[in-house]
This record gives sequence, structure tokens and C-alpha cells, in this order.
Amino acid sequence: MSDPKKIKIDTVDGGRPQDHEALKRNYFEATTVNDTYLFYSPNGEQIPTNPPVLANDRNFSFELKEMPGVNWSVNNFKITHEVASGNWNNDIQIDNDDGTFQAQAGPSFEETVSSATA
Repeated sequence: MSDPKKIKIDTVDGGRPQDHEALKRNYFEATTVNDTYLFYSPNGEQIPTNPPVLANDRNFSFELKEMPGVNWSVNNFKITHEVASGNWNNDIQIDNDDGTFQAQAGPSFEETVSSATA
């Protein structure tokens, strides 16, 4: 069962399949302070970001444990307690290293389909 407080990345466009897998299922969760958020990996471990706390219309950067040494940046970041979206890029290669993502609270499309067929 999914946690409605988690705003999970469920759609990634652009980039390589490895980029999609690295970003999907990471999630944002609200802090208790002024509409700010933290970023987490699927196992619940906080992903350090710069700046350390995320907010609507604020760019941020991060590095993922499964892709050490790769710097990721997000701009045009929009987030509410229900949805998030933004443009991402990384420094893996010159071509095909950017795209967009969308996230939503509640069950993902895959969870909705699997529960409907169960």
C-alpha cells in the first residue's frame, strides 16, 4: 500500500533508460516547516540536496548513491502536497542527458492497475 504523504516520481521523459530507473520511485515528502520538502530514495533514505530543503520554484541539485560522481540538477521545480514536476539534467554525457519528471501523491499508475486486476 502506498503512503499518501509520499509524492513519488512516476513519469520520467528524456534521457536514457538508466536515468529513468535512477529517478523513478524516488519521492518528496513535506517537512513541518513552511511548504518545504525533502527528497528520498525508494528505501526511505534521505537524498542530500543542495539546498538541503526543497521548495516550489527553487532549483536544486543532488547525487544518487547508485550513480556516484554523477551530478543531477532540477530546474523549473513545481511542488504541492499532491504533485511535483520539473526539468532534470545530469552530467553523464553531452547528448541525451536531460528531460522532465512528474510525481504524485498516492498510488502510482502501476499500483492502481495491479490493485484493479487483483
